[in-house]
Amino acid sequence: MTDEYDLVVVGGGPAGYPAAIRASQMGASVCLVESGEMGGVCLNRGCIPTKTMHAAAHLIEQSAGGSQAGLSGSLGVDLKGLLSHKERVVGKLVSGVEKLLKRRGVDVVRGTARVVTAGEIHVEGKGQIKGKKIIIATGSSEVILPGMEFDGKRVLSSTDILNLSKVPESLLIIGGGVIGCEFASIFHAFGTMVTIVEMLPLLVAGEDAKISRFLKTFLKRKGITIHLGNKVESLNSGDAGITARLASGSQIESEFVLVSVGRVPNISNIGLEDLGVEMDKTGIKVNSKMETNVKGVFAAGDVVGGLLLAHVATREGIVAAENALGSDVEMDYSAVPSTIYTLPEISHVGLTQEEAADKNFEIKTGSFPFSANGKAQGLREPDGFVKWVAEKTTGKLRGVHIIGPQATELVSIGMIAIESEMKAEDFETMIFPHPTLSEALAEAADDINSRAIHIF
Repeated sequence: MTDEYDLVVVGGGPAGYPAAIRASQMGASVCLVESGEMGGVCLNRGCIPTKTMHAAAHLIEQSAGGSQAGLSGSLGVDLKGLLSHKERVVGKLVSGVEKLLKRRGVDVVRGTARVVTAGEIHVEGKGQIKGKKIIIATGSSEVILPGMEFDGKRVLSSTDILNLSKVPESLLIIGGGVIGCEFASIFHAFGTMVTIVEMLPLLVAGEDAKISRFLKTFLKRKGITIHLGNKVESLNSGDAGITARLASGSQIESEFVLVSVGRVPNISNIGLEDLGVEMDKTGIKVNSKMETNVKGVFAAGDVVGGLLLAHVATREGIVAAENALGSDVEMDYSAVPSTIYTLPEISHVGLTQEEAADKNFEIKTGSFPFSANGKAQGLREPDGFVKWVAEKTTGKLRGVHIIGPQATELVSIGMIAIESEMKAEDFETMIFPHPTLSEALAEAADDINSRAIHIF
């Protein structure tokens, strides 16, 4: 360790460790302080573990309908074996991050940090660490509802549910947002009777309304029970499970309850109040350069609120590091993709139809169903569609929304199109490979002007 680092990063999640690596690439001396596992929630208890389980759930669903394609047999889940696989995946990736930091010459200090001044932090049990600049990247934690506190036995957090020893017979999910719907898809595929209660009138309410309605229909068709515009008022634990009372007066019996109603920034008890850093309940206030109001102190990731996405956190961390070392770069959130690993997958980038209307854009839309796509039919995943939102006068593409097979991969095409300000007509001159799922994006763009070939 040195007497004073060019940069000290507090937090080793998807904002913190990329910030430390970028600063090292720029020739800076860097110290990274992390109290838990390297990689943060995303790598250890979020993105990677859940997507590992999602992959298994997808295989199970595919095998269940294999007889339609001349295949015999079906898959079941060995939860103990799946969790072991999950731990191997996570362990390998965590180890990879730690090796990258070591090879980049980043000093890693394990412990709980507290900011003392704009140039100094205190690490519990380790003493003081000085830095010319500091980046706060302490992430976020799950919201805890009064009367529905996690006990790890019956009332579960999204971390608890990743470590169940057996597949639940029944599961009540409080919250129909991204995390709730992802776990609903996964455990339904595993054979669990799933019920979702959401107080808003739509599932995944941030998505295009047409996508939300399709997801509801699709999940209900699978057998998932959904209560929208309702909420759980109380939970009562018993020997066999949980009884939930809804605002509507009805009751739901389930073996376990997953409470997933959002996340809050980790900003308490780390010295920011004493330092005078501006904050509110959504997080630390920063400008487009990820600077706080205190000179020399930056922040990035979930701790600043906004879009709580790992890929956004990474970019924010890199922007913060570059500016801390003298660069002049800004965050651009105009073409940030969103990905939801339900079954089927959902993804979008840019404006929804409703957001475009709020901005007074005169728009037109184009859609194309995967049922008319040859690759989707061959994959036996014909459900879903692609929808483009474009300006009516210019044809400029403003948003794309996908629900269906490999939506989380296909959205990158839309991201590039919107980032480069392409028009719907531009897709007509591009030759997409056949047969591929990507053809659906081209035909949806053609449909904006009623020129799609494979739909009438």
